[in-house]
Amino acid sequence: MSFWEDQAQNKVEEIEEMYRQTVGLSFKLGKSLAEWRTMLPESTSPDPKAYPPCIYSTFTLDEYSVYQFSYQGMLPLYSKDKQYKNQVKNYYTQATMEAIKDSEIPVLKSAFIYICHFFEDLLIRDLDNRNRSAIINAIRYVGLIKDDSWKEIEIMESGFLDINRKNHVQVFVTPSQNALKMIENIREKYRAGHDFSGMFEPDKHPL
Repeated sequence: MSFWEDQAQNKVEEIEEMYRQTVGLSFKLGKSLAEWRTMLPESTSPDPKAYPPCIYSTFTLDEYSVYQFSYQGMLPLYSKDKQYKNQVKNYYTQATMEAIKDSEIPVLKSAFIYICHFFEDLLIRDLDNRNRSAIINAIRYVGLIKDDSWKEIEIMESGFLDINRKNHVQVFVTPSQNALKMIENIREKYRAGHDFSGMFEPDKHPL
């Protein structure tokens, strides 16, 4: 390895560590903010909730249901660091569990999971570097899918430029038979200018 290659490798490792620390700090700040929010007069829960919260909703395409999970911000990058992976996993699991707390969730025998990344700009980003396993594990943990093996689920990912230039992730889950119809429905909505980030409007989702 040449001098400059060695320098580049050291710089990459340094920035990766800074990134992991930044993501960890964001989770800690979210936890602290959630604790203080319970003390506000408009709070409806005495227990701290994951912040930012996951928003859960459903809609129907013909006879099939589509289950939608909305997460603010970009999905964190993948890392082999165990503490970092646990922080990411715990946040998405908690947020997803709290989102479906008062809902009846079926168990899909064969599910199609469509992960849609909405970005604030056209900067090139690799979707395969994102920590999608945290979301898949969360969906399995809440009981919507029985297992995350290839026999039980199919997964697809797409990236979109958000119309309001906000970073967020929308996850759609439906029976496998409904996969193509759901994909086309979501893309038609996007082409028509649908605001997927509108799920996070605070007046629609109180504390």
